Amino acid sequence: MSPDHSARHYAVDSDRMLDKVLDLPGQMEAAWDFSEPFSTCIPGRDAPLIICGMGGSAIGGELLRDLVSVAAPVAVHVVRGYRLPSFAGPGTPVICISYSGNTEETVSCYNDALARGCPTAVITSGGELASAAAGAGIPLLEIPGGLPPRAALGWLFTPLLRFAACRGLCEIDDAAFRSVLRRTRRLLAKCTLEADLAGNTPLQLAKRLYGKIPLIYCANGLLPGAAYRWKCQFNENSKSMAFLGVFPEIGHNEIMGWDGPGKILQELFLILLTDADDHKSVRRRMEVTYEMLEPLAAGAIRINSVGGGGFDGRLARLLSVVTLGDLTSVYLAVESGRDPTPIERIETVKDLLRTEDR
Repeated sequence: MSPDHSARHYAVDSDRMLDKVLDLPGQMEAAWDFSEPFSTCIPGRDAPLIICGMGGSAIGGELLRDLVSVAAPVAVHVVRGYRLPSFAGPGTPVICISYSGNTEETVSCYNDALARGCPTAVITSGGELASAAAGAGIPLLEIPGGLPPRAALGWLFTPLLRFAACRGLCEIDDAAFRSVLRRTRRLLAKCTLEADLAGNTPLQLAKRLYGKIPLIYCANGLLPGAAYRWKCQFNENSKSMAFLGVFPEIGHNEIMGWDGPGKILQELFLILLTDADDHKSVRRRMEVTYEMLEPLAAGAIRINSVGGGGFDGRLARLLSVVTLGDLTSVYLAVESGRDPTPIERIETVKDLLRTEDR
């Protein structure tokens, strides 16, 4: 890409969201070292782990849930709301995550956890949660602030990963973690503004997605959280509607929606995310469905996760899909002439609710 192309990009992406996406490995590396004391903050290993958060603060919990699902001895539950599940009690560890520290749903879950006697910890950059946790002597990981929560994924996900490894939910050591980050950096290097367009999948995909509605499909294995990240990044960065479906369930219902009016289908761009560990029967369902739907959609693409075997390979594959989606959403925003960073409607809703509460 030419310097002129880079200048055109940053004329729209004035807060440099692209740079924040490309910095994910550096952010994760810093968070890995920073969060070592936090990894042992809650005792006990035998109960399900509850992670509470909203928006970009919750996605790390979803990624962790999918990442450890094949081998973890206990379940990971993600709560996006005001209350803990009914089983939460004195033996149930709870981690409350709010990047700002003021997310009202997460503050409510924090108070609910304390009321039930749950061993509780907090990850935040400040705000009400930081003050409450510090005052109550609750384990607190206070991370750097100043970023949009969706651009702080490394700070919000990596402490959970280190906590899970210490707790026996997964196996990854320092060397393996840093090896994954090197692989992720190599992948990102192919997707910068300076990289060859022929190998820059997210930039090519963004150009194809212009004016279309992304419909993201994946299997119920490693990638549902990553696919949801794609959806949310299209919503927030690209200012675009986007929708998500998970196999095999959608083969029993949503597929019939493709018999709807052709005018609607002409707006849909099908993105099929696949992983090497997808169940063979589910993979076959996805292949058959993709072949059926590709001619009906405005466009379609298959994207395979990239990485090796073992748990570190699983982490690398997950990050390959997450970063590709993040980059595509930023490039699509610029392609549409929209600054990826501002989220006026979200802030307007929050302001209206605060006004009503006065």
